[in-house]
Amino acid sequence: MPKIPYAHEGSEAPEATPVYKQLKKGFGLVPNVVKLLGHSGPATQAMGALLDTYFGKLSLSPRIREIAYLTVARANGCSYCQGHHVPMGKAAGLTDGQIDRLGPEGFASPEFVEAERAVIRFAYETTKQVAASDAAIDALKGHFSPKEVAELAFVAAAGNFIQRIGKNLGAELEMPASAAR
Repeated sequence: MPKIPYAHEGSEAPEATPVYKQLKKGFGLVPNVVKLLGHSGPATQAMGALLDTYFGKLSLSPRIREIAYLTVARANGCSYCQGHHVPMGKAAGLTDGQIDRLGPEGFASPEFVEAERAVIRFAYETTKQVAASDAAIDALKGHFSPKEVAELAFVAAAGNFIQRIGKNLGAELEMPASAAR
């Protein structure tokens, strides 16, 4: 149950309306985590910019992006984000077994190539320790360009940012439209 009411479409702050419209057009819905911020136009605008960057502007492959994000979501125990990103991870080619190993067990799992293991370690350490170890960053640099390392840092930070909003304010996974009837 949300800890504050959702700002449903039509009750959002005026500055949030363009973000709501963009999300509804792109995703078919306004995510509940955004509706929790919808009371504040500036906060909603910032979240909209973050989501636009995450889904539309990064050069990372969807698989690498989802490995990083889901590692963060699993480390934080965020069922809301996992509810959204597990299907995205599967669409990007991750198996259920791989998704289950996105954490310390994935650091050495043969189910992932070396570059993916480096992403898992970096995202996990960033989540649990705030700053990843030099060894984790060096492992990333062995497989990714500086641009990609920066984008992986963005994905891990974005995951932690979104999950702290969602978990603190009680975001609930959206019910499919067919179940709402």
